[in-house]
Amino acid sequence: MIGLLCALAGLALAFLGLRALYRSFWDRGLNCQIHFTQEYAVEGTVSTLSEIIINNKLLPLPVLEVSFHMDRRLRFSGGENASLSDQTYRRDVFAAFIRQKITRTLDFHCAGRGYFTITEAGIAAQDLFLTQKYLRTVPQNTTFYVLPKPVPASQIQIPFSKIMGTLLSRKRVCDDPFEFGGLREYSRGDPMKYINWKATARAGKLLSNLHDSTLSQRVVIGIDMESGGLQGDFLNEAGIRVACSLAEQLLSSGIELGIYSNGQDIQTKQLWKLESVSGAGSLLYMKKKFACLQSGALLPPICDCMPLLGAADDLFVLIARSQQSELSQSFSSIVGKGLGIRVIPCGLGTAENGKKEMPTFPNIENFWMEF
Repeated sequence: MIGLLCALAGLALAFLGLRALYRSFWDRGLNCQIHFTQEYAVEGTVSTLSEIIINNKLLPLPVLEVSFHMDRRLRFSGGENASLSDQTYRRDVFAAFIRQKITRTLDFHCAGRGYFTITEAGIAAQDLFLTQKYLRTVPQNTTFYVLPKPVPASQIQIPFSKIMGTLLSRKRVCDDPFEFGGLREYSRGDPMKYINWKATARAGKLLSNLHDSTLSQRVVIGIDMESGGLQGDFLNEAGIRVACSLAEQLLSSGIELGIYSNGQDIQTKQLWKLESVSGAGSLLYMKKKFACLQSGALLPPICDCMPLLGAADDLFVLIARSQQSELSQSFSSIVGKGLGIRVIPCGLGTAENGKKEMPTFPNIENFWMEF
């Protein structure tokens, strides 16, 4: 009997001792790292998130829960261990043994464009007897861009061709002295600096250099992000895809861009804008900026956010789902004596009625795109 009591007392002391150890040291050497495995992905594709658990001590953690919030536009496959609201609340359970490192990779679907961050993760652990629960928050610092989904080239070919045609018809052509285009016989009025004296000496007659022309025009794109319910936000997203795809083709054609919106930049918390973008090397940077563009209610009018006094040969393009006459009037005022191009994202089968009801202006050419 005395032996049994001693054994029970020993077990009680061991139990209390272990509880004291867990209470004091449960999170010693314990770390949780959550990070996106890629910097960016395109809307509609699949990417991965990595969870790394490190238990660098002699106390095992038989039940360890890791939880975090992630935007619901990033959707985990299967949906298990996740609850949905404005964000996805993800909870994963591990068993972390002595001095163990666990790595788990989670696939998720990029269902919407955006810029996403995970700033903290919660850890909940239990002791060896599952009688106590311990909680801790671990700071995280991981970011992820979902770039706009490209619009098929066939869908934007008509407005793109119109933009390029307008640029070519209105362009200010300058001789580029660094782009040699060949020789021709001297004509009266040619600048003396264009005479090629070496070629003249060989040919026995005056010859002038030909220079390739450069296009000095810039395209200014405005993107309206005023929210308007589910349908309005869907069309705003369609407008962003159109703007990004048009901008990509224009950059590839050597056109300088200025892109403005009345939406907010989620990173800077300021009005979103790209005042000057040129060259194919700017393409990824531009797409990342598009990922950061947010819609909202009670935004300033888009035309108030576009430059009112651009260069004389700037071509203005407006992408907006709104069919209000005030917007068209404001855009017409910005365009002035030039020609502006308006792209209007709309629902399937609604373009014909929209064309009948929407006011027209002689200096604006409208293009309706159904989604």
